[in-house]
Amino acid sequence: MEVKAKLGLIIVAQLNTSDDISEANTIRDFLKSKFKNLPDADLLTDDEILSDEDKIIKKTNELNNKGADLIIYALGSWVHSSILISAVNDLQLPFIIYGISEDISNGNIGVSCMIRYVLEEMGKKFVFLFGRGNDKENYEYILKYLKAAWAINYLKNKKIGIIGGKPMMMYQNRVNEFSWKSTFGIDFPQFDSTQVFHEIDNNIDEKEAKKVEKQFLKKIDKINWKHGSKEKISNDAILSQAKMFLAFRRLKELYKIDIFANKCHPEMASCRFGWGYAACLATCMLNDSGTVTACEADIPAALSMYILSLLTGQSTFFGDIGSINKKNNSITFFNCGTGPVSMADSKKGVKLYPIPSFMGNTAVHPDYYMDGVKGACIHYDLKENEDVTLLRIGGNNDTLRFHAAKVKTIVREVRKDSHLDIVWPGYTAQFKDSIDLFLNSTVGHHYVLAYGDLTDELENMAKILGIKFLFNK
Repeated sequence: MEVKAKLGLIIVAQLNTSDDISEANTIRDFLKSKFKNLPDADLLTDDEILSDEDKIIKKTNELNNKGADLIIYALGSWVHSSILISAVNDLQLPFIIYGISEDISNGNIGVSCMIRYVLEEMGKKFVFLFGRGNDKENYEYILKYLKAAWAINYLKNKKIGIIGGKPMMMYQNRVNEFSWKSTFGIDFPQFDSTQVFHEIDNNIDEKEAKKVEKQFLKKIDKINWKHGSKEKISNDAILSQAKMFLAFRRLKELYKIDIFANKCHPEMASCRFGWGYAACLATCMLNDSGTVTACEADIPAALSMYILSLLTGQSTFFGDIGSINKKNNSITFFNCGTGPVSMADSKKGVKLYPIPSFMGNTAVHPDYYMDGVKGACIHYDLKENEDVTLLRIGGNNDTLRFHAAKVKTIVREVRKDSHLDIVWPGYTAQFKDSIDLFLNSTVGHHYVLAYGDLTDELENMAKILGIKFLFNK
């Protein structure tokens, strides 16, 4: 799969309408000039203007074979509508019908409307645009739609490696694999946590792990080796996480994994039942290195993280819905000890704390409780006054949907004497609309954050995929 998004352009017009053809060529020249400066997208086109049905079908197939993510059919004059309808009838790619018209009067906008109506009646999924060939608003929309189409194409046959099973009866962390494979094209190989431990014990080089540890510590401003009366970071906690990071990377290579959804409790966090070190820092390292990794074996969150990282080229933040402030119309999100360092507010610093002692007892019966764990967790605040996008995918089959929100980060609200606010990373999001709307639309308790406004791209993805799009702000 190419990293660059590819836009195919076919211009359809009668060759005896010179005024219209001149305007039709405008879109080609305009897109060529724009795409010349885009590092992450290519334009697939030539100088031919087509009006023959067989040639349009042939050109469509050529663009499909060249890996086009999206095709624009620009209509520069009146044509028989069947020639374009035939070309897209079996097309599986997203496409745009572009009626090039503003003050030209040879019927090209009329036939565009007619084709739009027929395709809608046929149940085809597409976008209808109209205007001059160099319309800047249309161009901005095309770029966002192209990115959405590319992201969907890129998802095909990606693998979410699930480590462990369903954590703590979290129904919403599992999916109907038939439905999700059909819609997103992804696969769900599952592995036992013991494979990670085997890799750590047998296949990880100590020198390489120490190098990873050293590189990670350069990003940390302060290590709190002790916290409270009984919580402390063991001397080997960070090195153990470097080894776990390398073990995950090795599994990624062995099994061609693209994304991880890791069940940490109790298999990794508990000294009695697992490794004894929660996977917090290893998860930080993985996400900062470009390997998307979600906690608690959360498949919808993992795919949400991956989609946002595709659209931004950056790391994302996996967080729990923590607390609300109705008066301030805000919600505070946190994560239990992990988060990519690249997303931290560097002015406030990045710190390490001991894993809270109760973490080793998570997901086990009280008869098996134990004191303390040996791991470390990361603490930081996200950048403030940033426009950010929240996303979680929910549902299966007919209920499948994106739930997104465009909000702003503000000063993080810390609950008085809250142990978790002190040691865990997080942020506070302020909503324009009532938080009731968001909370009544949620599809789980984990939401993923990315810097920037990605709601148009996400809505376009939902349109192409044929799923619902819920949006709050």
